[in-house]
Amino acid sequence: GSREASPSRRPKMKFRAELFDPNTLSAILMSLEKISPDVALVMDNTNLEVRIKRETMSEENAFVKIPVNSMFDDWRIESRNSNIIGLSVRASSLVAALRTGDRATKIILRLHKKEKLPYLKIEMTTENNRITQDVPIRMLNRRQIEEKAEPSLDEPEVKFEMPKIKTLRNVISRMKSVGEDLMLTATSSGTLTLQVTSDMVTIKTFYRNLKIPEGDDEKKEQEPITAQCRMNIKKISQVLKTNLVSRMSHYVVGCIIESQAFVVYAEMGQNFGNATFYIPLLTL
Repeated sequence: GSREASPSRRPKMKFRAELFDPNTLSAILMSLEKISPDVALVMDNTNLEVRIKRETMSEENAFVKIPVNSMFDDWRIESRNSNIIGLSVRASSLVAALRTGDRATKIILRLHKKEKLPYLKIEMTTENNRITQDVPIRMLNRRQIEEKAEPSLDEPEVKFEMPKIKTLRNVISRMKSVGEDLMLTATSSGTLTLQVTSDMVTIKTFYRNLKIPEGDDEKKEQEPITAQCRMNIKKISQVLKTNLVSRMSHYVVGCIIESQAFVVYAEMGQNFGNATFYIPLLTL
């Protein structure tokens, strides 16, 4: 149609998209739910971001960025905030709603209001019927969206490609029975030491020849840099246990930012985007 909106009438908020990969979206949400029951969804023209942002760095923070074309068709979004829309949702409610449509041939997501309350409406078409689920949400305004942005921290002292996640998880879960503080020491020449200590015993695990991400590998030529951090072993274990890190990602990097956080950056396969987890540190 050639209806032209007059300049004075700014577009209202609109969102509608067809989700063709509900399983991957559910898997990502279930991974994040282990860290926090509520997540923020921040959407724009090209990405869907799922964010867990805490008031401080003393708890885990997590940020997943998904290119919309990896999971959605016909993505339409409009808002007065440069086509950015933010909402907060209980991850388990969204997963449960998507589950009811696990045999759906078509799934449409849209924003709508019911008795003045906002919902994410999920319309699922199966061979025999249509199922509609209304997932309660809380809309986020521009300031709240900005507050949920990824923290800007210092450059990491050391980055390294993580050892095979499955073996690393096993090592860490064995260490869990000894102590709850994990000391992690890494060098720019690709070594990593994990250590836990109790009154009785110290356990150390040493990895060498870890790859250094490109761009950081010229540091190898210089004197190797050593960085150290200490964290609650349950917190790193929780991140490594998520399917997002252990199953869905083909490339996982650990970054030590000495006084601020241990950062796990994971790239998911098949262009599903990436995830960044910030694990809080204890004083050395």
